[in-house]
Amino acid sequence: MGDYEADAMALREAIEGAGTDEDTLINLTASRNNNDRCEIRGAYKAAFGRDLLDDLRDDIGGNFGQVVCSMYMSPVEYDVQELRKSVEGGGTEEGIISEIVGSRSNYRLKEILGLYKVKFDENFEERVKGEVSGDYEKLLVALLQCSRNDTDEVDEDACQEDVNALYEAGEGKWGTDEETFNRIFAMRNSYHLRRMNEMYMAEKETPLMDVVESEFGGDTKILLKTILHAHINPADYYATRIYKACKGFGTDEETVTRALVVMDEAFLPQVKEIFETKYEKTLRDTIADECSGDYGKMLLALMDSVA
Repeated sequence: MGDYEADAMALREAIEGAGTDEDTLINLTASRNNNDRCEIRGAYKAAFGRDLLDDLRDDIGGNFGQVVCSMYMSPVEYDVQELRKSVEGGGTEEGIISEIVGSRSNYRLKEILGLYKVKFDENFEERVKGEVSGDYEKLLVALLQCSRNDTDEVDEDACQEDVNALYEAGEGKWGTDEETFNRIFAMRNSYHLRRMNEMYMAEKETPLMDVVESEFGGDTKILLKTILHAHINPADYYATRIYKACKGFGTDEETVTRALVVMDEAFLPQVKEIFETKYEKTLRDTIADECSGDYGKMLLALMDSVA
């Protein structure tokens, strides 16, 4: 356990007054884990009667401000903030909704929905129904019931039944039976989905990702692919997210921030390894090339703090 009061005092000193001591902010924040940062935030309020996030937002802006504030939130609090952003304002950001709702565990999703209700006095499911429609709405609502089997059990016979049902609902017929895909993708545990995908590939010689790609379109396709990818191989999912956010002209900093901030500290080494193997460039070099200024420094410090 760290000296949370001393850290809180160091942060106050770094952001108080006319200028900001960015180096202290970066070094202190990146070298603590998420649990420590949440404790520091509590100590800051106890010591100064002020909310650390409010003070940070007043002092630093842009991508750097966003990533620093995000790191002092719990993962659930951060997800709630991002979901709120996705439904507020002029349009709906379906990409963020699909990423969070499609990739989180049942337990985490229940916590997210509970905190969202407390914080905004609004049921997220009802809000979503007013924002989206069609098959995408049905799949989202199914996921928001948090009915996914969350054991680690795999029943080979049940996997085989699902393989047959998915084939009949997609490749094996003219048109697509969306309800079968929705039901299976929304209710099966990660281990079942992984085994089912292996069996489908062995028997039908097509990865389920390719089936979804050819049978669906738009937001429904993105959400189904997110569920499959994030539950079958979460480290690969995040490595891919970061790569796509950095590829081409310009960088999608919000996606990069979300991927790195929500990733468990124990998970990051695996993502680094997959990224380098898959894209023949280190994750660190990619971030260094794509993200500049204090924002880039913070992301690099965060990566360097995890062996």
